[in-house]
Amino acid sequence: MPIRSDIYMPELHSALSHLGADLLVDTVNNLDERLLNASPQNNADATYAPKITSKITEVRWSQQTSMELFARYRALYGFKNLTTSFLGKAVQLLELKPLEIQLPTSTVLAPGSFYFHRLRKSLMIGCAQETQLEVLQLRVEGKKPMSAHDFNNGFLKRAQSLQFTQNKLVNC
Repeated sequence: MPIRSDIYMPELHSALSHLGADLLVDTVNNLDERLLNASPQNNADATYAPKITSKITEVRWSQQTSMELFARYRALYGFKNLTTSFLGKAVQLLELKPLEIQLPTSTVLAPGSFYFHRLRKSLMIGCAQETQLEVLQLRVEGKKPMSAHDFNNGFLKRAQSLQFTQNKLVNC
């Protein structure tokens, strides 16, 4: 089944569950034929998905491009949030997207560095390979979810550093 590059986990889950249900009904309805054509699985070719742990949510700004982070965000959507750290506090990235506008080359950000883009009302964050991610909503440890604009007003204007760091696996 082809998977679109812009699909989010809940939609993919639904599509795959319907496909699986249809295939199961087809198998039951044609069981004799399926058993005649069955072939044993070669255990040497079997692959196993890794267990999903909280480590999968950690953002590594210097190692992951914006598209890799956006793919992980879509894969975890509705299940877990990507996490980072700011001024020693865990931060969950609740709504994000890859940067769709071309910024001047003077605006290349170091991985984890960011600024608030007033016109777009979002945070622009530097990622690996000089890519950038746009964050629209986030949650700082101990706080309610907030827009990038509220984060700018409440945290950035008082901050000495405008850089996210690798988180310490603290729940928000």
